Amino acid sequence: MNSGYITGPAPAIENNFKYVKNAVGKSKLTYVFGLGGNMKEGLIRDAKNNLIANYPVNNGQILVNFTIDHKKTCILGFIWTHEVIVTADILEYTD
Repeated sequence: MNSGYITGPAPAIENNFKYVKNAVGKSKLTYVFGLGGNMKEGLIRDAKNNLIANYPVNNGQILVNFTIDHKKTCILGFIWTHEVIVTADILEYTD
């Protein structure tokens, strides 16, 4: 089962920026018989922190257009996983 949403558009109004790349962060929890998941404060926060750690922005760069996807999987009816994937575009201002 998958779900997700997208935040607002990039704040750039003029053509004074260039697209650098897409950044991705992930976080995952596993539940067995409904137990588990208490070791993390929040999957979205952890995924965003993972994104920032793996794709640090430089001066003049900004993360925009955040997308959050949820992937939930059930195995054998009693093992559940919940994965959150956060993506963002990195823009670099040229002026």
